[in-house]
Amino acid sequence: MTAWSLAMPEGPLAAVGWAYLLSNALRVFTYVPQIVTVWRCEDGARSLSLLTWWSWVVSNVATTAYGLLVLRDLPFLLIALLNLGGCGAVAMIALRRRAQWRRRACV
Repeated sequence: MTAWSLAMPEGPLAAVGWAYLLSNALRVFTYVPQIVTVWRCEDGARSLSLLTWWSWVVSNVATTAYGLLVLRDLPFLLIALLNLGGCGAVAMIALRRRAQWRRRACV
């Protein structure tokens, strides 16, 4: 089994490695406004596509597994886990808001 990698690519691929690292590190912060918006939502977050967010959750599960089992690349794995957490938080909060909205609508 290969050891865990912590090294960035060298040569022409270094730019790709850094672009991946920076863009995905910044992407983690873009979940915060969406989480706040969905959390404050009073209409069951109906304008949010649960299909889209859950597809991103599934995609991030696959990416996490790939980083863990195939690449064994710690930075890649950590970024995948953070993105999984962000997508999962939005999806779960939206599900909760929808359930609350349905309960209120039935009363």
